[in-house]
Amino acid sequence: MRYIFELNHPKHYYQFKVVMLSLMAEGHDVLVLARDKDVLLKVLEEEHVPYEVFGRHNKSMAKKIWGTFALLHNYHRIARQFKPDVIVSKASFYGCFTAWRMRKKSVIFPDSEVVKVTNKYVVPLCTKVVTPENFTLDYGPKHIKVKGVFENCYLAPSVFTPDASVVKKFGLSQPYAVFRFVGWFANHDVKNSGFTLEEKIQMVKAVEPYMHVYVSSEKALPEELAPYKLPTPASAIHHVLSFADLYLGDSQTMATEAALLGTPAIRSNSFVGEHDMSNFIMLEKTYGLLRNVPNFEEVMPLLREFASVSQKAVWVEKQQSYFASVGDSNAEILDILTHK
Repeated sequence: MRYIFELNHPKHYYQFKVVMLSLMAEGHDVLVLARDKDVLLKVLEEEHVPYEVFGRHNKSMAKKIWGTFALLHNYHRIARQFKPDVIVSKASFYGCFTAWRMRKKSVIFPDSEVVKVTNKYVVPLCTKVVTPENFTLDYGPKHIKVKGVFENCYLAPSVFTPDASVVKKFGLSQPYAVFRFVGWFANHDVKNSGFTLEEKIQMVKAVEPYMHVYVSSEKALPEELAPYKLPTPASAIHHVLSFADLYLGDSQTMATEAALLGTPAIRSNSFVGEHDMSNFIMLEKTYGLLRNVPNFEEVMPLLREFASVSQKAVWVEKQQSYFASVGDSNAEILDILTHK
């Protein structure tokens, strides 16, 4: 069979990496179709993955709307040439619309209940919806659930081994904390937000007496935070997170990654609250791997507590318990894509 895997974020590549390699090993044809966004293309190049670009990510809403037509045109042109049997994506309207237009199958993998575009426009077009088992929405007969969260696909001990030489190669000083701040440019980020610049500076200063601080940011770092810029390439981030003593950020993905790598993790943004996404609630309430905090005022005392007294050994035990319970999801997903 012939598969298109659409990638719009580095996480999408890592999530599908093992599955894509398995499909190719079984003799299937795979095309990686990427959008020029954040550091995705850099990651693909660092990992030596062949890909085609179908468009760029636009930050303004006006450009997003007008750019939709160009993206759909490019997508259909590439798909028509490749002739896929199945288009796989996180939850892409472009992929599902193209598959529907070509009368082909599409499989999506959403894990955030709050993304309205997915629920209203993408799910009705797709052939199958695959979500984590704790997902609270029900999409009917096309809906298939798998164990754990999708980050299992690339961070389970069966598929990922942390490499300490990466930390040494780029001169990271231990102990250290990783802070991650996102740009809030995505469609589902509208009306949501993370930390202000002043809050970011205060948090860095609060942790500095206890450990080194490295900052990863989707936006260019301002002058005040530039000296703290994480010096490693994007493709090394999971090794960096694995050996960190603390993670803090307003990112969704990296908070989950840090938690599953056994690093004490604090996540804070405007999504946190009674209507938060189920995967973050599960990681905190069921497995104790993540602390979801609704505001800066509540972050600061927790941050000082985690920085002053190491929680690493406790988190590693929790991580081991989690993976003993859920394993990795690649075999389930491969079966869904090839047999069901």
